[in-house]
Amino acid sequence: MKGTISDEIEVNVPANVAWELYGTLHLSRFIVQELPTLLSKVDVIEGDGSTGTVLKITFPEGTPGIPYFKERFNIVDNEKRYKQSQVIEGGYVDLGYTFYGIRFEVNEKDENSCITKFTVNYEVEDVRLASHAFTMLEPLQTVIRAAKTYLTNKTHI
Repeated sequence: MKGTISDEIEVNVPANVAWELYGTLHLSRFIVQELPTLLSKVDVIEGDGSTGTVLKITFPEGTPGIPYFKERFNIVDNEKRYKQSQVIEGGYVDLGYTFYGIRFEVNEKDENSCITKFTVNYEVEDVRLASHAFTMLEPLQTVIRAAKTYLTNKTHI
């Protein structure tokens, strides 16, 4: 079974400003610093934030489920402003997903605003596992809302 979950939010900053956060390793650092209940640590295993980078993402102690996952950036396109990653170890892979990928994109609305969007694509053989994919929806919504607040405040200081 294949599935897709997505959400988006308008941000009142230029797309290039939002991409400075979303298109780099700053996003992971931002989540650890600003949302420590979501992630406790992000280690760069390989790479510099470009295509091919591998991160080990660790959840806070006491978080139910899987304690960590490794994610590989399959595509980082600075021109089109999107980043596509895939869980390659731990996380949903250990739960039985054959594929679990996240795409972040920043689309220009006008010169002073943009739309940030995430999309989760997943594949499972056991249909009963598909409901677990929705557990990632709320944390990702929290990330894009917090990023919106951060970017808006940063730009207007």
